[in-house]
Amino acid sequence: MMNDIIEMVEFVKSLASRPRGRACIVLTHGYDGQKEWAAELARQTDSEHIDLLELFAADETLSGNISQFSVPKLFEFLKDKCRKPVLIVSGIEFLKATWSGRASAVEEFATKVEFWDKKNAPGLLFVLQHDSALASRPFLRFKQHTFVVNQKETLAL
Repeated sequence: MMNDIIEMVEFVKSLASRPRGRACIVLTHGYDGQKEWAAELARQTDSEHIDLLELFAADETLSGNISQFSVPKLFEFLKDKCRKPVLIVSGIEFLKATWSGRASAVEEFATKVEFWDKKNAPGLLFVLQHDSALASRPFLRFKQHTFVVNQKETLAL
């Protein structure tokens, strides 16, 4: 995790320009206001925002297949959901809960974040509740990039 204050508008712009490591996780310390914060960040950065909880609740096909929606399937699904340089994703906690029975799910998610690159466009920014495994995971492949941001260490939008 970074200890410096991060200006998220600039951070999202830099995320879009990365050739590799084009995904990031913003950890919030509560669910309240998460979707609104993500939507405001999308507005300020001309990015696209989707809330997975809302999307799944509104689509019977998606909601009927939650148990089959694995980490790789999520990333494949998101690949085609955006025409802008960055897609900001909130409301992922319910999917993360379905993965809790799989010991490798958090590591698999973190690895997908770390290795997301330009051929998998768009850049992805996940906004989700604090997870100590993600917060403490070392992202070693592209050391020049930040992969996990604590929302408390960002400037207000």
